Amino acid sequence: PDFDERPTAITWRTMRERWGSCTTSDRTIRISLRLNGAPDYVVSCVLFHELIHLRVPGHGVDFQAYLERYPDKDRAEAFLEGFEAGLSAMPEEILHEQPR
Repeated sequence: PDFDERPTAITWRTMRERWGSCTTSDRTIRISLRLNGAPDYVVSCVLFHELIHLRVPGHGVDFQAYLERYPDKDRAEAFLEGFEAGLSAMPEEILHEQPR
């Protein structure tokens, strides 16, 4: 098959529910601003995850086989789980507080 796996754009966006997203129809990738300041291996893993979607829709067996190739996948996933747990433990008013 002839795959075009180069994204047309990669942007940082405000996202509350996801770490990243990919729109295959226009080959755009968005990375959550929540990852700003995260270690490079974490941001790279999320980007790698979204890039796989340019070839494989969904998260099935083929997708997982590609994702397993990322060398720091387990460490990145552990970081994201810990980050998410920390956010969920914070009071809602602190999460949405505006800077003074």
